[in-house]
Amino acid sequence: MKPVISEAYPVRALTLWQPYASAVASLGKDIENRGWAPTYQGLILVHAGLDTDSAALSQVPQDLELPRGAVVAVARISKAHTDCEGRCSTWADRDSTWHWELSDVIQLATPVTQVKGRQRIWVPDDALRHRVAAALPQNSVCLAAHLRKEPATCTAAAASSPAAPAATARPGRSSACLCTPTR
Repeated sequence: MKPVISEAYPVRALTLWQPYASAVASLGKDIENRGWAPTYQGLILVHAGLDTDSAALSQVPQDLELPRGAVVAVARISKAHTDCEGRCSTWADRDSTWHWELSDVIQLATPVTQVKGRQRIWVPDDALRHRVAAALPQNSVCLAAHLRKEPATCTAAAASSPAAPAATARPGRSSACLCTPTR
């Protein structure tokens, strides 16, 4: 069952150890393995915590940047499931109870640093949302407007500018507004 969020512009954040946060941002990590069901589905700020999974470092390119204490991407928790036994993605852990499906990932060109994370899913304050909005690629106008809680900006931008290919989105993704949930 999808949690009900009554906010006009819901956004949450999720702190991940490195290299997992950077893998979401730049390597196509589309599953987050957890032992609990998500309490939220929708837009999230992907926050790189201060901790590192040393064993996982051998699974990623050595030149992968691993910022810590920083937001590195915006994504969407689109679904979660328990029934694939690790076959849903190369990033799925067979031992995890829940696989959270991550979609619509947009990597920040420059990580938003000096951000303290929290356990579980947490609510970013308005100042952080504004900092992340400023760090988004220029073709993410609607998403930036959503983060700043300015819907008219998103609507006006969508009406006045042609859709440009998303420079930092995954191949095959458009620069369509991420404010509307995927169905």
